Amino acid sequence: MKKSLLFLSILMLCFQPARAIDQGTAQGTLMVNDERIALAYSYAHFHDNAEGLLDKPKELRIVLSDREIPQESLRGIIFLPVEDLAKEGKVQGLLIQFDPDDKTKILVTLLRAPSRVGSSLMTLTLVDSTKKLFKRMDISKQRVTGDIDHVDTRKAGSDDLPQLSFSAKFDAPLFHELPVTADLKGKATQGSPQVKVLREKIDALKKGDFDAVKRISTERANRATVKYLAQMGDQTKVFAKEAAEDLEQSLKTVQRIVVRGGDAVVIFSKKGWATFRKEGGQWKSDD
Repeated sequence: MKKSLLFLSILMLCFQPARAIDQGTAQGTLMVNDERIALAYSYAHFHDNAEGLLDKPKELRIVLSDREIPQESLRGIIFLPVEDLAKEGKVQGLLIQFDPDDKTKILVTLLRAPSRVGSSLMTLTLVDSTKKLFKRMDISKQRVTGDIDHVDTRKAGSDDLPQLSFSAKFDAPLFHELPVTADLKGKATQGSPQVKVLREKIDALKKGDFDAVKRISTERANRATVKYLAQMGDQTKVFAKEAAEDLEQSLKTVQRIVVRGGDAVVIFSKKGWATFRKEGGQWKSDD
């Protein structure tokens, strides 16, 4: 009997952390011109900027959405998976990005499929030196709770630049970018699996072998490639060769490779890099 009770106690302790990570919630409304979107879910993610590629020392990302999305869709450097989901019509809401130590400036991205295919998502930069962009914002090691309100004072909006107003309260568990597991520099970068994939991609692009490009690319990258090929038409191989030449030049300037478990970034410069991810146990290009 005592052994059974001991086993039960250990089992409950094992499951306790999982229970503590509850679903983030939001209560509010997003108005896009005359369209009303109910915001019901919230997600929070902290990026430590170990790669040094962000335009701020570190970044807190908050998503307020109309439906559930994968938490990992907030991970990455700049072009986040959640933005792909929005372009594909798989989520509507807001992506809010800011330095948690500087609440005077926030970047708000409208997560909503653009009216024209291939268009960028609408972004809005809000600045207030009095730090009143949030009616309330509390950040702890485990949670982010807040209250935000914005009214677009323009008289009218268009499909490309709609009126954007929102008001929401939110409470979300705070997740972090994966820890850095390797930081390669100098000659060590050239023998890395990521650079090997990059060389294979360059060779495939030179030959216009898009089947080979597909084999060494992630599912996310391949979805973007399909759209790109459809847009380029007869000029596809010409642009592919030009892309290969640019990558080949960049390959000569690799400064660092930062690895975070199954994600990696090959850094050429402050404004140039390539991303990689492990899928099926193999490193693949994620661009």
